[in-house]
Amino acid sequence: MKLSEKLSGTFVLHSSLGRTMAIFMLLLLTAVLVVSAWTLDRSWSRKLQDAESSAVNLSVSQARQAEDTFLQTEITLRAIQREIPDGGPAYANKAALSRVLTEMKSGLPQLNGLFVYDTQGNWVATSSAHTPAGMNNADREYFIYHRANRHGGSHIGHVIRSRLTGELVIPVSIRLNDAGGGFVGVVLATVRIDSFRRFYSYFEMGDGDMLALMLDDGTALYVRPFADSFINRSLSSSSLFTTQLVRAERGKGTWKSALDNKVRIFGYARSGQYPLIVAAGFDKSALWSQWLHDSMPDLVLNGTLLLIIILIGTVVLRQVRTNVENQLELTMLRDELTTINQSLQALALLDGLTGLANRRQFDLFLTQSLKRAAISGRPVGLIMMDIDFFKRYNDTYGHVAGDNCLRRVGDELKNMPLRQTDLIARYGGEEFAIVLPDTTIAAALRIAQIAVETVREAAIPHESTALPAGVVTLSAGCFVVAGSDAEQDAQHIKEGADHALYQAKHNGRNQAVINEAG
Repeated sequence: MKLSEKLSGTFVLHSSLGRTMAIFMLLLLTAVLVVSAWTLDRSWSRKLQDAESSAVNLSVSQARQAEDTFLQTEITLRAIQREIPDGGPAYANKAALSRVLTEMKSGLPQLNGLFVYDTQGNWVATSSAHTPAGMNNADREYFIYHRANRHGGSHIGHVIRSRLTGELVIPVSIRLNDAGGGFVGVVLATVRIDSFRRFYSYFEMGDGDMLALMLDDGTALYVRPFADSFINRSLSSSSLFTTQLVRAERGKGTWKSALDNKVRIFGYARSGQYPLIVAAGFDKSALWSQWLHDSMPDLVLNGTLLLIIILIGTVVLRQVRTNVENQLELTMLRDELTTINQSLQALALLDGLTGLANRRQFDLFLTQSLKRAAISGRPVGLIMMDIDFFKRYNDTYGHVAGDNCLRRVGDELKNMPLRQTDLIARYGGEEFAIVLPDTTIAAALRIAQIAVETVREAAIPHESTALPAGVVTLSAGCFVVAGSDAEQDAQHIKEGADHALYQAKHNGRNQAVINEAG
């Protein structure tokens, strides 16, 4: 018997109903195959899109973290610069200056050390307890750079190994000038590579994924998870520098890494304040393996469904109906996960200790307030606050009690009579901030005074304070500006408020000071 005759007998092709059922089964089988292929393709596309979004978000967040680190470092360098006499480091009290450097470094764990060099590169002062005699750093790149360049901006150099500790560090420096603008020395801060290594280790990433901090000339400062031998390697030939950054300051793409020739899905972001670039990359082959593993149930289900379609037509409708129900359940689950994700994103804007807005929400709110102020013409006020002698509090009562103190101060500030349009945030450490849209100088000062009085009247015991009250107190600085829609507005208002806070500390603490320079 011929094969065609066997098939005709098996599928009853000689009858009209048989031919109809055969055609129907063939069309249904074809449709299921097409739909299955399209669904899998869409699933893989979504996987890639999610990876791109995650890479961009990670790179942007780490670019901001790097900006915060180097901003704190630059602020410290500027404070040291103010301690240097007009004639230069040679006229400074070396012992007193070293004590200042040691105190400043103690509040910045990311720093390896603080240093002041004279015109010849000799060590004038350092935060280190023991400084070898006869040390000279005139051969360092940053010293040569500042000696040749007159501008007073900060300079971030390539990674070097500290001559004092042997640790890998990133040098951040500024030039010291005399009254006539002549070169009289350099102030240097060294940022530990280990601080980025430790911070980047907090993120859950695959073995083939990477997170890189680079200078804008393509030099790698730190790349997770690569060895230290990759530090200072030039990545300028990578597509990131030859193509992507030419188009946009931040973005995403897929290309072969210049470090190990592995194809990754990248997100990148350039710092708007410093010559820094952060790139996050997810191993595409690992994503494919993960997607294939996650999609295996769907593949098995589709194969079973195809087999059922071939065996019996009546089961097809039942399976299709079941499949639709499963798709609806998956859609509901996706919506629930989206809601949970949005809730987690909201929590990401809160400080876990005090329940106040965190630094990220503060920066976003301040930027938005300044932009609205640029349109409305109404001023924006900023109050920067700092708990007085908080280090002594920690030393006396312990860090657990210190956390409770920060929580208590946060609760007191939350209970202040503020408008719904105002924002109270924990700026970092023992610092707090209040953003006051549409606020005059007098109103900002009044609110700052209320904050100082509120914390003082809470009567939190502080036996090691240098103030006679014997309780935890605040110092507050206020500054008010009218938004101009310039990128420097946020930096300007923070520097103004910080200057007022410094003045309040200088005046004896436990008070509020307004900076009317704006």
